[in-house]
Amino acid sequence: MMPLVMAALLADDARPSGDPDAVGFARIVVETPGRVAGIAVAKEAFGRMGARLRPLVDEGVRVEAGIPVAELGGPLGAIRAAAPTALRLLARLSAVASGTAAPDHADPLDDWAAGVARLSSPVPVGDDSPSFRLEIEG
Repeated sequence: MMPLVMAALLADDARPSGDPDAVGFARIVVETPGRVAGIAVAKEAFGRMGARLRPLVDEGVRVEAGIPVAELGGPLGAIRAAAPTALRLLARLSAVASGTAAPDHADPLDDWAAGVARLSSPVPVGDDSPSFRLEIEG
């Protein structure tokens, strides 16, 4: 998983910016309900940039809008730098786990997310894949 996350960060040209001494706190919050997959991937992305992530939900659980799924802490520049990549991967893997996107079996992360779906309870018919937003306090 690490090389894939690192490659995504590099492809997105993620790099910390701003005051290197500014530290803060953030949450990843669900915007639309669905099944969550990719918390571990997001943790790796934020960790590679120097921020910490603490999961608040388990992989594969169904979440409602407004629910925080993770808390972040560390340099604000690192949090902001990793956020686009981490949220994109989290949304993609959650879509696969929710069954709203077909997995690309050439992508090991998609295969992993499909496995999360197989191990989780069924998602209600008509469920969407969740989308996420970052809420920063700092």
